[in-house]
Amino acid sequence: MDFRQEAESIVRRLGSSIDQTSVPEPKVFFTLTKAAITALEGESEEIRPRSADGRPGGLVQIDSPWIIVVPDLHARATLLTQILGSRLAQIPDYSVLELILQRRLCLVCLGDIPHSEGNRAARRWTLAALSRLDYTGSDGVFNPFMEEEMGLSLGALCLVMKLKTLLGDGFHCLKGNHDNLSNSAEHGDLPFYKYAQEGPMGAEWLELRYGRPGLELLRRYELLLPLAARGKSFCASHAEPAFAFGYEDILAYRTRPELVRALIWTGNGEALPRAVEQSLLMLLPSNPRPAMLRWISGHRPVTGSYTLRAGKRLVQIHNPERSQAALLKDNTDAARAELSIVELDEKTGILRQSALVPPCQEFSSENAAGPGHESHHRA
Repeated sequence: MDFRQEAESIVRRLGSSIDQTSVPEPKVFFTLTKAAITALEGESEEIRPRSADGRPGGLVQIDSPWIIVVPDLHARATLLTQILGSRLAQIPDYSVLELILQRRLCLVCLGDIPHSEGNRAARRWTLAALSRLDYTGSDGVFNPFMEEEMGLSLGALCLVMKLKTLLGDGFHCLKGNHDNLSNSAEHGDLPFYKYAQEGPMGAEWLELRYGRPGLELLRRYELLLPLAARGKSFCASHAEPAFAFGYEDILAYRTRPELVRALIWTGNGEALPRAVEQSLLMLLPSNPRPAMLRWISGHRPVTGSYTLRAGKRLVQIHNPERSQAALLKDNTDAARAELSIVELDEKTGILRQSALVPPCQEFSSENAAGPGHESHHRA
């Protein structure tokens, strides 16, 4: 296979999803959502182990030697496409997308695909909410500010769904708390707001635009998203685990709404002591070097490159002001965990290391700090 030619073909097919501000037509959106559902339901049992009822469980298994973990996307389709087109400083001859096609690298998104963040987003959401109050009926719902926001959010979502259908087990997206566009309070989800009433406003917009069947189809996709990823020496989820859980627990996530909530909603200081440590040991019991084990999460923003919590076992990587990701060389035989934060150099297209996350000490009750412990890295 000519990986470069195949990568160029995929990029051309992704083009319409990049930072679009026009919303997808219903037929296009429904077709793509159905294709993503088929891709998620059809993953092999080796990649997506099954629950007792035979359905895909809440865990994806990653065996690639290199892994890139992308933090909360929040409508930043360009960030994802730039990472796909970039090159690792360690392997400069191929793009990230080419490495995925060569099965040498896997890319994992930590969820929260829709709903933009930052000052511009706050202003847009506020103006959308005010317009909703000023105008009645569909004129209030389909105001220019809401149209722009939903174009960006659905553009990022369509990009993620396309990548799943095109790249298979080379690309995974975990579920975050914002991956709940119907603003549901079921299956572990909670309604939400941040700058305005994003949850109910988005659900109202989607139902009017695509109808109840469209909203239900999208909900089916969201409930199929895995909650956690497991490699040889790491695990990842959108949020810090609120309590300890094991392999069978995560496979049965559909019957454990409290576990879903524990992996998508946990705030800083809310997790039980040693939840991360115990979960790592239960999910990776055969790793010969427990000092290597790390949990990677997003959800809560950090300053600088990353924040360490949970006795330095948890590495939080979501800095919405930076074009960064976590890079792992997943090798159980290594002398220490190879985990770094890389940031996109837009001039050269290289993902360069901005911080090396230091290895942990061995697990012990003495060094397992409580849920409030954290340290920041300001690279």
